[in-house]
Amino acid sequence: MDYSEETLAFLREREEKLGGKLIFRTYATWFGSTGGVKREFGVFMYSDGRTLVIEDFERNPRILGIQYTPKRKVKYEKLEIIIPVEEIRSIDRVTRSSAESSVKLMADRAGTASAFDRFFRKTCARMRLENGDAYYMEVMSLPDFQKLIENK
Repeated sequence: MDYSEETLAFLREREEKLGGKLIFRTYATWFGSTGGVKREFGVFMYSDGRTLVIEDFERNPRILGIQYTPKRKVKYEKLEIIIPVEEIRSIDRVTRSSAESSVKLMADRAGTASAFDRFFRKTCARMRLENGDAYYMEVMSLPDFQKLIENK
C-alpha cells in the first residue's frame, strides 16, 4: 500500500511517541466508554504490542462532503487514552444499542451479542480492562484487534 509522505510522517511520529514499531492500527468509526466519553465520528487506534493508544482529531462538520460552519460551535476536547495492553482483560462483541446505553449510564450493562444479534442487529466491540472500565468501538477488523490482545 502506498502512503503519502504526510501519512508516513504521521505514522513515524506515532512510533517515536511509543518508542517502537506499530504492529497494529485501525480506525474505529464510533467510540464510547463507561467514563462517559463518546465520539460519533470515530477515533484512531494504534499499538506497538505493549501499549494501545486511542486518540481523535478535530473534525469539521460536513454535509455531502462539503464543509460548513455550524451556528452553534461545540468546543473540541482532544481525546487521548493510553492503555498498557497487559491491562486489557477481554474483547468481545456486544449490540451497539446496549453499548450506547452503557455509555449513557456510565456503567457496563452490555451483554455479549448472540448469533441472532450478530445477524440482525448492529454490533460493536467491547474492551474491558482490569480496573473495570469498558470501552466500546466499531472497529474495522475485530479479529485483528483480538489477536493483538491474545498475543500480549
